[in-house]
Amino acid sequence: MSRRKKPREEMEFGSDSFLDVVANVVGILIILMVLAGIRAKTAPVNLAEEIPETTPVKTPPPVVIAAPVDEEAKAARQHELAALQSQSDSLQQELDRLCQAAKADATQLTELQSQDAVQKNRFTALTSNLEGEFAALRDNQQESELLEAALHAVRVRLKKRQAEVVAAEKQPNRVEKLEHRITPVSRVISENENELHFRCQGGAVTVVPIEELVERMKGQIDRQRDVILRLKKYSGSVGPVRGWNLNYVIETQQQLGMVRASVSQFELLPEADLAGERSDVALRPDSAFRNELRKAEPGSTITFWVYPDSFVLFRKLQALAHREGFTVAARPLPEGTPIMGSPNGSRSAAQ
Repeated sequence: MSRRKKPREEMEFGSDSFLDVVANVVGILIILMVLAGIRAKTAPVNLAEEIPETTPVKTPPPVVIAAPVDEEAKAARQHELAALQSQSDSLQQELDRLCQAAKADATQLTELQSQDAVQKNRFTALTSNLEGEFAALRDNQQESELLEAALHAVRVRLKKRQAEVVAAEKQPNRVEKLEHRITPVSRVISENENELHFRCQGGAVTVVPIEELVERMKGQIDRQRDVILRLKKYSGSVGPVRGWNLNYVIETQQQLGMVRASVSQFELLPEADLAGERSDVALRPDSAFRNELRKAEPGSTITFWVYPDSFVLFRKLQALAHREGFTVAARPLPEGTPIMGSPNGSRSAAQ
């Protein structure tokens, strides 16, 4: 910026100085012209030169008395006129020189204006580039915040898993008796069927609101659409809903010049204080489990996510669901494994 301002200040100073010099020269010329006119009016008249000679007819020639000529004054006037003429020539030369300088200054002014326009264009381009870099920096910062949130969620889940492992190690080994019955023919649940989800763990049953969490996930994806399309992988979380949180991962792919985003996997995690109903409570007519069955549409499928410590509870709830006219699907899970899903996973098989 300082390099542009300095030539402009020198240019403005040269233009003002040039105008001052021209004004002074013109003033000097006017004063010299006035002095020359005054001297011409006050100069003595040479009578011998002004009175013409006449020869009157038939008269004697008159006696002409010539006025004395002041040679020194005449020489002085001539010398003064020569000096004025020389000074006028000098002033004319100075005026020509100043005109040439003015033309050179005008040319320099034009060049400086052209350079200033180039510098302005460069400044505009630099400003545009900086704005683009700032926008990219903001996007990177937002992506970093999202990654930090996902990392925090992973750390929380890891602490929960560690606590569950410690609690499982402290529990004594129990041998539970399972009743065997003939397994009916199973069928794969279609996408259009209504499905209710329950978790059986620790001898208690809890409802898993997968549909409600998925609806919230869709709304969040719509709101974060612009951010998701700029990233190759996006992690998000919704909840809690009825004591459950849903963490999901979205991956984007370029196909035929278009960006396609899809959920690659999701994971359901319960809150630490989520409490379920044990078998003696869940089988009552006024239990939360029975109320969920009443709200379900006829012919719906009940899917139980069963952990190793709750197969006895599952058999009791399965028998009740069959009596109520529902088909039942079981999804056994190893201890410590959360409820997960992905587009490549299998659908439940109902019986």
